[in-house]
Amino acid sequence: MDILYVHAKHEEKTESKSVYREYNREFLLPKGTNPEQIKSSLSKDGVLTVEAPLPAITSGEKLIPIQH
Repeated sequence: MDILYVHAKHEEKTESKSVYREYNREFLLPKGTNPEQIKSSLSKDGVLTVEAPLPAITSGEKLIPIQH
């Protein structure tokens, strides 16, 4: 079982106050996901994006396209 662990910390200090935030989360990766191919980026707004290629479809599974 492959799990992606995300841990983030943010700390701000000024003369009058101190703010500390911490975030922990676990995500179960889809079967067949290659952890070596996971990429992440952090935007200027502080939004974390994590991307991984879709795993290959194995026998017994069928891809059904969804039309809008």
